[in-house]
Amino acid sequence: MEMLRTWTLSVAMAALAGGLVWLLAPKGSVQKALRTLIGVFLLCAFLSPFFQRGGIRLDWILPDIQDAPAIPELEDTVKRQLKTAVEEEIAGRVQAVLDERGLAGKMSLDTSIWPDGSIEIVTAQVLVPPGTDTRGLAAALKAQAGLDVEIIVGDQNDGQR
Repeated sequence: MEMLRTWTLSVAMAALAGGLVWLLAPKGSVQKALRTLIGVFLLCAFLSPFFQRGGIRLDWILPDIQDAPAIPELEDTVKRQLKTAVEEEIAGRVQAVLDERGLAGKMSLDTSIWPDGSIEIVTAQVLVPPGTDTRGLAAALKAQAGLDVEIIVGDQNDGQR
């Protein structure tokens, strides 16, 4: 009952304060804008019982959902999708640099996901055919992809760097 009394008093005081401000405001466009602002203020006063420190309380509408635990499978799926999206974005940027220079190359990216959901790029390598001019390629890849990319010159079976 005390909560209802407090809410009623809050709404009445908000209406009184809004009316007083509206009466003191100069006529014209300021008063029209103020009318909208006072309306929002009163709406907030009416809805105040639904607010609490942590945000809007909806547990009285959906009590089962409020305490639902996180679904680990869903979290893992989202993490894998984010990892794939990051890998595709980086590979696309690297390929754009290679295409811009008319180079053929293959991107190798090793990433891992930490328990907090952050993605670490362990290694990033680009394999280009033998005889490829790689001057300035590392700097262009750093500028475009935002990370240090190791450039390996040779075929896939050859480990030359």
